[in-house]
Amino acid sequence: MNKKIGFLLILFLFLNSCTSITLLRIKELKEIEKKIDSLKTELTAQQELLLKEQKSQNELLRLTRADMQVRFEEIDQKISALENSILESKQKLSIIDKKTQEIQEQWKNIAASESLSVAQKKAQIEKLYQIAFQDFSASRYDLAANGFLDLINQYPESEMADEANYWYAECFLAKKDYNKAEQLFTDYLRKYRDGKKMCASLYKLGLIFDAKKMPDKKKLVWQKLLSTCPQSQEAIIVKDKIKN
Repeated sequence: MNKKIGFLLILFLFLNSCTSITLLRIKELKEIEKKIDSLKTELTAQQELLLKEQKSQNELLRLTRADMQVRFEEIDQKISALENSILESKQKLSIIDKKTQEIQEQWKNIAASESLSVAQKKAQIEKLYQIAFQDFSASRYDLAANGFLDLINQYPESEMADEANYWYAECFLAKKDYNKAEQLFTDYLRKYRDGKKMCASLYKLGLIFDAKKMPDKKKLVWQKLLSTCPQSQEAIIVKDKIKN
């Protein structure tokens, strides 16, 4: 009986001890479960935060890409506009070059035409002068005078007008029309102060005054000849006349 009680007591103590251990283990397990749940909660929060940040970054990236796309499109439009502008400028330059070439050709043609016209005019003047001079050389003074006068009237600004005026006066001197000759030589000296025939005209005026018995005027004219054209052939002749 006593043995049975002892066994039961031992069994009770053992079972009681096991129950205490079990309770402790259960408590420890619950603590562990709490920690696991806490870690899971923290993990979930971290995952949500990471996902949120990822979404934010994705949105930022999307916005950045969208902004860059807009900028690329604007740049592309500007480049296209510049290319069109350059193309238009090239076309305009091409048109300008063509017009410039056309104008240059026109001016060349005009210059060639004017050059031909000038050459023809010069040839005509020289022809009139040569015919008149041939008449003068052949003592056809009236024909010569008419020829020189035609040249003077038609081409008063030509280079040959200088000599034509002189020989026109010579025609009247040759005919001994001293008054007309005096007037024409005087006109020549007034019109052509530095003319090719200035020295000759002064000399011929002196001859006219000599023929008209006007020695004072002859002296004045020849003095002017000697002072103005001291090395001329006419001055040499006058010096010889004065000596004699």
